[in-house]
Amino acid sequence: MKKLFLFIFLFVFIIPLTVSGEEKDERIIVNFDEKIDYELLKHSSIEVHHVFEEYSAVSLTIPSSEREWLTKSPAVKRIDPDPEVRTESTPQMESWGYKSVKADISKSMGLTGKGVKVGVIDTGIKIDHPDLKVAGGISFVDDQSSYHDDEGHGTHVAGIIGAQDNSFGTVGVAPLVKLYAIKSLDSSGLGNQSDIVAGIEWAIQQDLDIINLSITANQGSYLLQQVIDKAYSKGIIIVAASGNALTPLSSTTDVLFPARYPNVIAVGSVDAKKVKSSFSYFGPSLELVAPGEEVFSTYSGYVDGVLQDYAIMDGTSMAAPYVAGIAALYKQAYPEKSHKEIRVLMQKSAIDLGKKGKDSDYGYGMVQAPNQIAADRFPDIKEGIWYEDEVSYLNSKNLITGYEDGYFYPNKPVSRAEAITMIGRALNLPGDLKLTRYSDVPDGHYASGYIETASSKGIVNGFPDGTFKPRNSILRGDAAIMLDNAFSFAGDVTGIFSDVKENKHYYKAVYSVYNSGIATGYPDATFKPENNITRAEFAVLLARALEPSFR
Repeated sequence: MKKLFLFIFLFVFIIPLTVSGEEKDERIIVNFDEKIDYELLKHSSIEVHHVFEEYSAVSLTIPSSEREWLTKSPAVKRIDPDPEVRTESTPQMESWGYKSVKADISKSMGLTGKGVKVGVIDTGIKIDHPDLKVAGGISFVDDQSSYHDDEGHGTHVAGIIGAQDNSFGTVGVAPLVKLYAIKSLDSSGLGNQSDIVAGIEWAIQQDLDIINLSITANQGSYLLQQVIDKAYSKGIIIVAASGNALTPLSSTTDVLFPARYPNVIAVGSVDAKKVKSSFSYFGPSLELVAPGEEVFSTYSGYVDGVLQDYAIMDGTSMAAPYVAGIAALYKQAYPEKSHKEIRVLMQKSAIDLGKKGKDSDYGYGMVQAPNQIAADRFPDIKEGIWYEDEVSYLNSKNLITGYEDGYFYPNKPVSRAEAITMIGRALNLPGDLKLTRYSDVPDGHYASGYIETASSKGIVNGFPDGTFKPRNSILRGDAAIMLDNAFSFAGDVTGIFSDVKENKHYYKAVYSVYNSGIATGYPDATFKPENNITRAEFAVLLARALEPSFR
């Protein structure tokens, strides 16, 4: 039967218009009261698409004029529309999201999503893409047995999650996940909710850990919520795009479906400045936001008439897989935690944006990859404390360790020996025990190798009496000198600190680290250069020196 189609972009739906003289068909989901009445389905006007035995439901197409008798059947509990869903993306621009969600820090901690099974319910995934490894999949698109991507959207989503960490292309936030292509949308990026239901049911059967749904519909269905609730009860983390609009949104009632369901993590889009994208649906169900503009990832299809393996795209479709990939990193980092606990971890670790606390524009905030392992490693570091990220980062690189009792003692002043040991490890200097030029640092001292090497390189100096005073606490001004000597910052030698005078030996170093974004002063415009610096404070400065994203 021939049909004309009118695209309604705001609600990302396609509404069929009948050609004059032809009868309109309806795609519906029939929920039976107890068991499916197969005799009813033998009617010549009915075309069956999916049978969901467990849920006593069937997806089918029927002429509109035939719907009434079906509704009156005593075997039928309810009838819902089986609305079309489509991908949520709008092409074009350059990638920035990887570091903004701190995936690079998770990588430095050895977190790659290894072994976590992630299902991408979409247009499929390009099977032979050089930057992707597909562990398996299935197609629920009519007359297509292959889960190969013939549209490009699913491949782009898959790359954000799990593009390989190699010498070319791009890298996903969790490059060692097991990707599964669940093809529920066709070459136009369209499908029906029952196709999505079939995909989720397959994911349950395959015991997947995470499902990504970068698709939307402006209404849900009883059947869709049933299968989502079942997947969640099985421990599957479900992530979905909040939805796009092609005209800027000033207000919305809520996110679209399936993101609106309570057992789904609804993800909106932000730009590189962490500002909500004008196209991103928002509302009380929004849980997290992630990069969704100018996202570079794998692709399968033509861009400006040229066949491409990579493309830049915009949309909440791009934001959702950041969250799915990061969920995989949390699964690897905390294998003992449930899907509900991981969901809470992602909420708590998100960068709060907009109004303080959860809000309708940003949810809990911008998702962040796990980088706060210090709270688990050291009993005296509280989760969420201001220096936790930096201590976690340094500990993951074996640049700092706690004491023999397992504690870190963050508020204890750092000693000269401890500081130069951390710097030496960071610069990969030889730390073997050795004779030193200092009378109070014997060759058996734990820091003798780092102290002697750092001294020979001009990173640190001793005192006029020939001593190093390894146990003495370091002052903030002296810490600035050590770090400036070690990393040769190019910051301007100007500033606003009232207590940093030009005639002081630390003057240049203080302003160098300050103007390079390594150190900050106090609200009263002082630096307190002659105060002791704590282990936590020094850890923050060293982490900033090594990793620009901390600045």
